[in-house]
Amino acid sequence: MSNIEYIIENTPDASDDKVIRNGIVDFNAQIIREKSSHFSVFAKDCVQIIGGALIWEHSDALYIDVLWCNEQYRKLGIGAKIITMIDDVAKKKRLPKIFVDTYEFQAQAFYEKHGFYCIGTIPKYLKNYDRIFMRKDIL
Repeated sequence: MSNIEYIIENTPDASDDKVIRNGIVDFNAQIIREKSSHFSVFAKDCVQIIGGALIWEHSDALYIDVLWCNEQYRKLGIGAKIITMIDDVAKKKRLPKIFVDTYEFQAQAFYEKHGFYCIGTIPKYLKNYDRIFMRKDIL
């Protein structure tokens, strides 16, 4: 144990990051008795990705890690369609809730329009912007 080296890596290798991620996922699985899984939703215009979402499935919930739409394609219903697809996955898998977090300058109103509500806020999380945690009940 005395030969432990501590390193700050500004450009970490993805495989090193994966060791850390898998370590906490495995630990959590011992307690929750289930492993989380990941899936993605993509919106493509021909072959180019113009939007999408990265989602984690946990024991009884989905967590939208990232939802993004190219600015040129906003206001066309792409985000709404992606949310509907995520809702459909939750219903099919009988998962009662979906979580997401956003910043006050991002998409709080968008998520509220689609049935999410605020469950907590960290004031001035990023510069002077609040980070907002939201939930949507499905079942």
